[in-house]
Amino acid sequence: MRFNLPQLVLTVLLLVGCAHEQQVAEYPAPYRRPLNSPGGKFSGLPPAVQNTIRAETGAADIEDIVKDTSSGQLVYKVYFENRKLFPTLYVAPDGSVLNPDMTVATGAAQDTIGILSGGTVSGLKPGDLPPNTMKAIQERAPHTEIASIYKEMWGDREVYLISFKDPKHYPDLYIAADGTILKERH
Repeated sequence: MRFNLPQLVLTVLLLVGCAHEQQVAEYPAPYRRPLNSPGGKFSGLPPAVQNTIRAETGAADIEDIVKDTSSGQLVYKVYFENRKLFPTLYVAPDGSVLNPDMTVATGAAQDTIGILSGGTVSGLKPGDLPPNTMKAIQERAPHTEIASIYKEMWGDREVYLISFKDPKHYPDLYIAADGTILKERH
């Protein structure tokens, strides 16, 4: 068996290197904090807030998003790189656009949480409705199945749009959380 000198030296160095404890070199790193990008913060927002930001500003470059509770309510403050064109946007968790004094400037868009009765579908189910709303449905349409339920915000008021599987005999209902029937759609 023949060894040439470079192979022998390499083999010895390799064996010596494996016998010693390896030390990890420490290099000074300029990054000392977790990195939070505006895109990362945006993706962590509730879908309703994301939709409002897109609807109001399109693809405007976001500088920062701050989750603020100093007013006693949760508000997302969105700061844009071009502040002259896009001033700070205040958004409630339901997607409503707020004025700087935290009053509602524009109500949230309709929640499209649909369900089909008889199946397990994530979202709003008849059992999730406020008791007075469910009572109003049972009084108006006791012998039919619910086809879908949509929740809308009318100002500060929750309103449920109820559609039935037999729309010819049971028209859609708009019912407030307190059970008040606001309108029927034929």
